[in-house]
Amino acid sequence: MVKVEKAYQFHGPDASATLSLEDLFAGKDQLIVYNFMLPPGAARVCSGCACVAEHLPDVRHLRSRNTALVVVSRAPYAEIAESKAKLGWKFPWVSSYGSDFNRDFDATTADGREKPNLNVFYRKDGVVYHTYSIFADGVDSILTAYQLLDFTPLGRQDEAHNYADFKLNYEYDEDA
Repeated sequence: MVKVEKAYQFHGPDASATLSLEDLFAGKDQLIVYNFMLPPGAARVCSGCACVAEHLPDVRHLRSRNTALVVVSRAPYAEIAESKAKLGWKFPWVSSYGSDFNRDFDATTADGREKPNLNVFYRKDGVVYHTYSIFADGVDSILTAYQLLDFTPLGRQDEAHNYADFKLNYEYDEDA
């Protein structure tokens, strides 16, 4: 566990409020943060990150186990809200715009390139600790579709592809 010393600021649906990292815990002791690659001004959401987002559980299951889940992107919140509405997502998604959070937790490189990752934090006695990270291909461990395909004779069938090759939910021809 590494104590988080820096004060980070996030922005959500309430434009008049600034959120701290501790606020993202929403009263829980554990926090899972998925860093969704959506830089300011992006024309489209990242397909790989959208695939991961489609696999996030109903956050009430996590909350019942003293754990919060929040998705964080560098785009301003207005851009996040537009994407969230278009894709029909319900999970908490906040902006780290203007903060060093993504860079400090290895989701954005010094030259501004974004990388997928997931970080876990623990809060005890008012102190926040960073406890775990997974990066790039490790993120696919939370993809239910991959876990189910791994049971099948043909497996994932994506030797030349990756989870970024899945379509956005509104791009499929058939209904669920």
